Amino acid sequence: MKIASMIMLAVALLLFGFWWGWVRAPGPDAVCEHIIAVTKTEAEDRSMDSATEATLIQQMHERCIKHKLDKLKLRGRLKWADYARCIVRGESLAAIGQC
Repeated sequence: MKIASMIMLAVALLLFGFWWGWVRAPGPDAVCEHIIAVTKTEAEDRSMDSATEATLIQQMHERCIKHKLDKLKLRGRLKWADYARCIVRGESLAAIGQC
């Protein structure tokens, strides 16, 4: 009886570990930071005042966070995990747009 319960505990921990690894994904903050970094990289050739750029980035970050939190609530944790990993892997805005 004791061995059976130890085996069940091991199986449960293994399943939880697999689920945790599969569902774990970057949060909305990390996703938005990546999107902003890629956007800044692609828009480097434009000469913009630093105050204007900072204001634009702040507004973009706030809108992005709200959008990503809504997406997380609507799609659920599993879909969000795939979506967030895809965004963070994207190296260009075109690649991010395909997610």
